[in-house]
Amino acid sequence: MSSRNETFGRLLKIAINSIATYEGKTAPIIEEELAEQVGLAGSALQRYKSGYLPPEPRTIEVIAEASIRRGLFSREWLERFLHAARYPQTERLVEQLCPLGPARPRPPRVYENLPAPTYSQFVMREQAFAEVLDGLQQRSAAVLIVGMGGNGKTSLAREVAAACLHDAATHPRCDALVWVSDKDRPGTTNLSVVLDTIARTLDYPGFTQFAHSEKQHEVEQLLRRQRVLLVVDNFETINDSALLTWLLRLPEPSKALITTREYRREWRSSWPIELRGMSEAEAWTLVEQRLRQLRIEQLVSARQQLDPLLMATSGNPKAITMTLGLIKYERRPLQEVVDDLYAARGELFDDLFARAWALLDEAARRILLVATFFPTSASADALSASADAHGFAFDRAIERLVDLALLDVYQSDLGSPVRYALHPLVRAFAAGHSTSQSEFTVSARRRWVDWHAKLIDGLRHSWQDLKKLQMLDADHDSLFTAIDWAIANHATSQAIEMTINIYFYLYIRGFWNQGILLLHAANVAHAFNDLENEITLLAYYTRILCQQNNLKEAARYLSRLEQLQQTVQDRIIEERLKYTQALFLMRSKNLRQAAELWDRVVEMTTSEHRKVSSRQWQATCLFLDGQIDAAEDLMRTALQAARERNLERGIMYGIYKLGAISLIRHDTQQASSLLEESLMRARELGDRRNIGNTLVLYAKLHGLRNNPAAAQAALSEALDLFERMGMSLELAEAREALRELQDHALKQ
Repeated sequence: MSSRNETFGRLLKIAINSIATYEGKTAPIIEEELAEQVGLAGSALQRYKSGYLPPEPRTIEVIAEASIRRGLFSREWLERFLHAARYPQTERLVEQLCPLGPARPRPPRVYENLPAPTYSQFVMREQAFAEVLDGLQQRSAAVLIVGMGGNGKTSLAREVAAACLHDAATHPRCDALVWVSDKDRPGTTNLSVVLDTIARTLDYPGFTQFAHSEKQHEVEQLLRRQRVLLVVDNFETINDSALLTWLLRLPEPSKALITTREYRREWRSSWPIELRGMSEAEAWTLVEQRLRQLRIEQLVSARQQLDPLLMATSGNPKAITMTLGLIKYERRPLQEVVDDLYAARGELFDDLFARAWALLDEAARRILLVATFFPTSASADALSASADAHGFAFDRAIERLVDLALLDVYQSDLGSPVRYALHPLVRAFAAGHSTSQSEFTVSARRRWVDWHAKLIDGLRHSWQDLKKLQMLDADHDSLFTAIDWAIANHATSQAIEMTINIYFYLYIRGFWNQGILLLHAANVAHAFNDLENEITLLAYYTRILCQQNNLKEAARYLSRLEQLQQTVQDRIIEERLKYTQALFLMRSKNLRQAAELWDRVVEMTTSEHRKVSSRQWQATCLFLDGQIDAAEDLMRTALQAARERNLERGIMYGIYKLGAISLIRHDTQQASSLLEESLMRARELGDRRNIGNTLVLYAKLHGLRNNPAAAQAALSEALDLFERMGMSLELAEAREALRELQDHALKQ
């Protein structure tokens, strides 16, 4: 067998040069460092660079590890390097240095959607806590916490999850944490919802647009690549058997932690843990906290006074907190309160809720009822507007609801506003009362929808300021629910207007699966012969399909749009149709036809924003068609107009495209300046589509500067972004560019 391999020599050169570039050193210094690690002279590395193979496996191992850790090379590169070196245990070393499974190094950013606690201080339940941690270290895919309502299953699961995420030294480690709860919209959680939540939490929103089977496959790959702790809360109201089966077969090394009030036979392969009431010591810790919060600790002179209460509630935390609130407001002797608890027996919570309801004034009852409209949580302003309760009456009602443990309060951090949520038991009770308050419920629903309509209407003319989109982030779940309700309940004009207003938020934030709202609203517009809005909504939906490169589906809706447009003569409608047609043609590579249509849109529109964006799209078509001079002139004109009108996205896109043109001309200095500004603006605005596109250009710039390591790093980041966003066309092009870069490096 020959002791030389030219491919090995070229790969070694690439590795040494990349490490040197990344660390700001010279290649000879890197060679000396590597040689010193294996007890050789630096000249030995020169011999290996010419293609001679190291006789000792240890030398290959040291070079391989340095290439991965310091040169940022991929698993694929490592496999090629080891095969070229004729290393005897390639698979073992690849798994050691670039593992796909449990040994994968923890990612620098921790992805999680852990909800803020609704309690001021967690009462540690040491035995239950330890049992759950032990369960997570077993081979079972799922750990099950079973217990009656109010026993603290959710709080325990949350604290265990936080410990696994942040205290990995003493607890089972997880790289990421995904929280899914069925408590807010009982019965709506299914496998597809869980897959979407995992994709979004792990920052792969593009996966949500895939067909179900493809989405499941991609999410399962994510679960195999890192240790994800998936928490599914309130499973007793979930009816999807496919989700249950999937959780019990969750791919390793990830784990599922499930809370439920019911144990089913189907859970037999899980690791079950029964959560009973608190121990005496735990219950007393909770009581002392609650008495201080209610400011009634002076009423209890000795612990023995409350012993009957703890016995009557069987140590149930929710029952304890509610009963102490009743003691504050009912102003009855403790023994009477305890006697009522014993009389309630198996209907303990029915009795507690009924008594708490009797202590509420009209404003508090309204607030409790409207809180059920919000799928996750609500701000004080949203509750106040929906319940039509304001000022002192609202503040007093909120205080009583919190004291009676009917509303949970949470705040993510000191810079975030306070929000309010419902415990599942309280939600079920309040939802039952709302059916008997039908007249109020109807008017409250309208106020609830009105509040969301005003929320997005205030941003209607500010979409160029992407920072303002953050105003919707905390309420987007509720916003989507309100639009869906308005569509389903024939609030026709309002539903249509809200859906049109939310389009840009869906587009920028990547809520592709919510794009179906556009289609539903279009169908409503069709039913009411609202042709203009039907065309607008279908056009928006088709544009989303085009950006996703789903051209087959886009063509179907575009055909429908063209048929509709023939029945109406309206300049604005014609403009929207042509804009959509041009986008479809551009994505279909019909560049000259697309450019002509963009030009017609510019002539037709009265919107300065639309003029700028259409000119930029037209310039892009010219650029892709090889008409570089014409593209540059047009893009500079459009950029100047965008700057004059402070159109942030137009400025960012114009700078990015002029950077691309500078690269074509090999003007690396100008390109570097433009791309630096483009990337800075894209990162500041959180526009990941343009971050990825700019990084691809940066890779080309580094290539022109003969810096393959930096080029590879930029392309790798772009690939990650495109994969997360589900941008299939851009992903394929970036992968091809990376392959070309690696092949070119091998030939050097």
